[in-house]
Amino acid sequence: MVSWSEPSSSSSSDGEEVTSQLPRTISCYEWSGIAHDLSSRCLHQQPCIRLVAFESVDTGRRFLACAEEKVELKCNYLERIDQEWPVAMQFSLTELWSMYDKDMKERHTENVELAERNYKLVGEKRKMEEDLRFFKLDFAKMVADKEDAITELGNVRLALSDLKEEMEKKKLADHGCTNLHQVLRAKVEKERDQLVVERDQVVRERDQLKQEKKKLEYIIADLLKQKHGYKDKIKKLKEICDDF
Repeated sequence: MVSWSEPSSSSSSDGEEVTSQLPRTISCYEWSGIAHDLSSRCLHQQPCIRLVAFESVDTGRRFLACAEEKVELKCNYLERIDQEWPVAMQFSLTELWSMYDKDMKERHTENVELAERNYKLVGEKRKMEEDLRFFKLDFAKMVADKEDAITELGNVRLALSDLKEEMEKKKLADHGCTNLHQVLRAKVEKERDQLVVERDQVVRERDQLKQEKKKLEYIIADLLKQKHGYKDKIKKLKEICDDF
């Protein structure tokens, strides 16, 4: 740890006094607080604050600056307490700060790349969430359509069951009608056959009567030739034949 001795009363006169932008600082409990014990005063003619530089080749150099807390009221008073470091020390500090700046630049680049990747991932995540939301909506619609289809299928099955039952009833009714039709047909055919038989019998009887009529006509003709005495009988027989 760096340790400094308190500056003498002549250090303020030997030190560097400028009015420029203050360098970055680092906390140091050995050199901090308001320097009431020193004669140095800022542009406000107020005691200065002890600070340690943490920037470039001035890293570690003590200085005094305006103690005003409000930035807009702070003056740009700066008084160096320590002289410049040796050249070798400055070179080392320059290399260290160069390495630090390079590392910070690389880290900044990595942070930018990481931020870009994070931004890209966030965009992909949002897109995936949006796709998931649409998928959920589509899935819900598909489930609703499936439920409607199942309900419609159930209704169709009920309708088919009712239709099948009606067809069975109709089949039974048709079977009964068929049996009745067959019975009636058999009865009609039987009656028809009986009528045919009766018709044939009537035809035979008619033919037989025709033959008997012809025989009687022959007999009458013979009788007319033989005797006129039988005229009245023949007329009666003829009348009988005419009745047929």
